[in-house]
Amino acid sequence: MALTPEERAERIRNRKAKAALNRLNALPGMTGLKEQINQMVQFAKVSKLRERMGLKTESHSNHMVFTGNPGTGKTTAARLIGEAFVHMGLLKTTKNEIPFVEVHQSDITESLVGGSEKKISAKFDAAQGGVLFIDEAYSFLGKSEHNTDSKVMTVIVQKMEDMRDEIMVIAAGYPKEMEDFLNFNPGLRSRFSNKIHFPDYAVADLVAIAEVMCAEREYEISPDYRERLSQRLDQERMLPGFGNARTVRNIVEQSIRRQSLRVSVLARPDRDELVTLLGDDVSLLSVQPVVSEKEQLLESISKAKKRLFEIEVEELLS
Repeated sequence: MALTPEERAERIRNRKAKAALNRLNALPGMTGLKEQINQMVQFAKVSKLRERMGLKTESHSNHMVFTGNPGTGKTTAARLIGEAFVHMGLLKTTKNEIPFVEVHQSDITESLVGGSEKKISAKFDAAQGGVLFIDEAYSFLGKSEHNTDSKVMTVIVQKMEDMRDEIMVIAAGYPKEMEDFLNFNPGLRSRFSNKIHFPDYAVADLVAIAEVMCAEREYEISPDYRERLSQRLDQERMLPGFGNARTVRNIVEQSIRRQSLRVSVLARPDRDELVTLLGDDVSLLSVQPVVSEKEQLLESISKAKKRLFEIEVEELLS
């Protein structure tokens, strides 16, 4: 039996939604996120079945808060979730392309009275039918001039309600600061009913991310590269400002440059030599021992005494 155009279109949408969800599930880690998204997906499916049978359905907010350190995959996940939800019909749209609008505090800064409110409103309009991703949402606060922060938050709350079927708002940032953001306006917390934390990646997940990054660039990693990379990531995780996947990207790019230097001196490198990253292509951090000023002074005195003794011996022997 031939499919109707509507049935064919629905199959295409379902296939695209499944593809986006598969890409999301293939990302390393993010167990809590994947579980919650699966709950939302199954809820949407059951709601559709209930609606077809004339049963009551519950409305559900798609807006989310993502908390976590930089480089934990928040933006990537937001894109894939938005793509899947649009194809599932959870977000109404008439656009061919699914919008993903990322907004920072600097994007809406305006010296004129009322300018910031107009700019954030325009961002909502641009994201209609897709995702509005507010990064470091708490940076919008503390703009006391003309009471700008309160006015901007009022616009955000109103737009989230008015466009709840047409847009998914995802606010992201550090956990503690995001609590300050949610507490700033009484309407924010109730509208962001889905809160997901992105923990720092384990070393094994970071290595898996490195493999994906290398494969995208048509490089392969050797067993000794994987071992040396794990050692480097163990060092990096102890440093302040560790960037998770961003740190991995920097190491991979550094490794490729080091590999290029190594391969460039070969007379006729073959394909394996051109694509393979070896352990020597990962530089370990030089960890300097912490030495007190007293220890440094004593060491300097010792070296000076030793040098004086060597000079006296040289004079005696001359």
